[in-house]
Amino acid sequence: MFKTESELQARLHLDPQLVLSGLPDINPEFCPDAPGLVSLGREIQLSSGAIDNLFIDINAVLTFVECKRYSDSRLKREVYPQVINYASDLQNQLIHYNGKVFQKRFGDLISTASNACYKNLDAVMHALSKDPILEGKKVSEWRQQFLERLEFNVKNGVCRVIILCAPEPNSVFNYRAVRNLMQLMTFSECSTSRYDLVLMDLREEHDNLVSKIIWRRYSALPQIPLVAESIRDISAGIDRMKEREEGLPPDRRVLIDRLLEALSDYGLVAVENTKGYALMDADTRKSVYTSIAIRDQDWTVVRHQIRPPESLYELEANGHTDILDGFNFTIQRKRSALAPGKLYQIEIAPDASTDINRLAHVINQIARRVTTEA
Repeated sequence: MFKTESELQARLHLDPQLVLSGLPDINPEFCPDAPGLVSLGREIQLSSGAIDNLFIDINAVLTFVECKRYSDSRLKREVYPQVINYASDLQNQLIHYNGKVFQKRFGDLISTASNACYKNLDAVMHALSKDPILEGKKVSEWRQQFLERLEFNVKNGVCRVIILCAPEPNSVFNYRAVRNLMQLMTFSECSTSRYDLVLMDLREEHDNLVSKIIWRRYSALPQIPLVAESIRDISAGIDRMKEREEGLPPDRRVLIDRLLEALSDYGLVAVENTKGYALMDADTRKSVYTSIAIRDQDWTVVRHQIRPPESLYELEANGHTDILDGFNFTIQRKRSALAPGKLYQIEIAPDASTDINRLAHVINQIARRVTTEA
C-alpha cells in the first residue's frame, strides 16, 4: 500500500484521526467527549534522531508515532527502543527549563519539523482552541492549564507512544517480526509507566484506510481540569438528550427508530451527541453535515453548513426546493465565524403522516451533496 515510509508519514500528517480511529475509547467519531489530535509536523529533530510524526491534544498529551512498513527488518526489535528513545530524548532536552523558557524551547523544537505547521506554541494553542469540547468555555483559563500540564507531562513522561505498521505492495504482514515485538514489549513493560504504548496496523479496506490495535499496554492519560469539566458537561448533555428522547410521545419515538433503520440502508449511521444524533457516512466515518435534533416534545432533521461550491447551495439560493415538496420544512440563512460568507440550513419537521422511507431518501440526497472541500 505504502511504497515508502515517508508516504505513510505524510498521510498521517494530513489526517491525524487515522491514529485515533484504531483506538475506539478515544475516537471522537464514537466518543463525542474525546479530543481530536493536531499534527505538530513530521521528522521533528531530536539529538537521537527525528520523530516520524508528533501530535498533541487539548489535554497537552503528546502522541509519538513511529512508522514502519512490514518489510522493514527493524520492526522485529529495534523499533521499540527507538520510539521510547524519542519520548525520553524530548524529555531530556526540555527537563531543565521552566515556565516561559520551557514554552519557548518547546516552540523552537516543533518549528524544526518537516512541513511545520506552527512556528510557536501560541499558534498550536490557537489551533487546539477550536476543538468542539472547548466550545463555550473560557479559553484563557484553558490556555493557562494547558501550559502547566504540557510542562508536567513532558517532564514526567506522560504521553502516548504508537508504533504504526503498514503494508507495502509486496509485504502485506510480517507475523514473525510482529510476534517477536509483542513478546519483547510484554516482557519489558511495567504497569508503573506513565505512557500509553500501542502497536497498530494501518491498511486499506474497501477503499478506506483503517487502523487497528495489534497490541497495547494501556495507561490512563490525565486530563486538564477545564477539559475534564467540559467532558462531564458533554456526558451530562447526552444523558439529558436521552431523557428528552425517552419523554417523546410514543409515536414520535417510533418514527426516530424507523428513520435510523431506513438511513442505514443508505450507508448512514447515527452517533449520539448533546443535541440528538449526528449522521455519518458508514464507510468513511465522516460527517455529512446532517443531524437529528431532539427537543422536549418533537424532533427535526437539520442539514447545516450548506455553502458554496456545493450544488445544494445554488438550489437553495435560487429557491429550487422541489426535493422537499410534501414536507414541513424551513430554510434559514446562517453566518459562521469559522466559514466566512452566507450559509444555509434546512430543517425538516416530520409528523405522523410523514413517509419515513421517502424522508430517508431525501435526507440521503441532501446529506450527500457535501462541499468539495469536505
